[in-house]
Amino acid sequence: MNQRNSNKILCFGELLLHFAPDSQGNWLENQSVKIYIGGAEYNVASALSKWGNKVSLYSALPENYLGDQLELKLNQEKIEILTEKSNGRLGTFYLPFDGDMQNAKVIYDRFPSVFSESDFSGFSDDEVFQDITWLHISTITPALSENAFQKCFDLMKKANARNIKVSLDLNYRASLWQNQNPFDKISKLMTFVNVLMGNIWSIQEFLDISIQYDLNGNFDDENLLKQAEKSALEIQKSYPNVESIANTFRFTKEDEVHYFATLYSEGKLFISEHYYSDKILERVGSGDSFMAALIHGIIKGNTTKKILNDAVKVAFRKLFVQGDTINETINIENL
Repeated sequence: MNQRNSNKILCFGELLLHFAPDSQGNWLENQSVKIYIGGAEYNVASALSKWGNKVSLYSALPENYLGDQLELKLNQEKIEILTEKSNGRLGTFYLPFDGDMQNAKVIYDRFPSVFSESDFSGFSDDEVFQDITWLHISTITPALSENAFQKCFDLMKKANARNIKVSLDLNYRASLWQNQNPFDKISKLMTFVNVLMGNIWSIQEFLDISIQYDLNGNFDDENLLKQAEKSALEIQKSYPNVESIANTFRFTKEDEVHYFATLYSEGKLFISEHYYSDKILERVGSGDSFMAALIHGIIKGNTTKKILNDAVKVAFRKLFVQGDTINETINIENL
């Protein structure tokens, strides 16, 4: 695809290595483990780049051959990388390729890392924001260090002052927020957010907006829609800069999945089609691909209904692509 005119998206977050052994332990005998490049913001940047958007990733890499190889890899993906380089190590996580980021099978090994120890002073504002029209961050990043949180706040505040759209993904990873109150930090960032993605449960965790409807745990519970709209209204009341609020709903039972989403925009709750499969191949990166599709559709000027339906189709198809990011089989312009 051709690069999209003057729009350029900046993603700020940690670049990770994802080690994906098989859950049965055969990797020990075979002496072989799948390794993917990961990190929520990288996953978003990768999808956006594949769809022809100009993308910049602001991150940190070690000053060694691993850092050099990753930088080369991102350049090959047409992702411009602004990298704070220092002596240290990459953050990693371990998750079997049939595991889920939301459950206890994920093992993080990201403290310390070059990202968590960076002071993010290597680039000027003019370098960071050159040609940028959109800034994207996830709530994983401000949990990693005080410097990372302060950089998120600084980037979002300055983006807001420059009329740059700001999106935030409410990724909730309980193990990263130990001994911290998520609301204290995320509520400060919300002042600058225009596009928000999450679900009614992460909204409760991060923004202290409680679930007031009784939910029966089923994907077809009508109270899910009522709560999605109520949460969106409360968000806009507290944070008037927020224009669009997406809620994703993924109900899994063993290998089965039911998936749909809502998007509150223009004073109305839009509801996507429902998708079902009795077997999925990958649980990582679906939400990041949804976020990328949301950004892509808004930048392109699509209708709200099309933006939502495209994002859900992309996220559902990602469940059948192994690895953290989408591949060439998921083309948002030809779903």
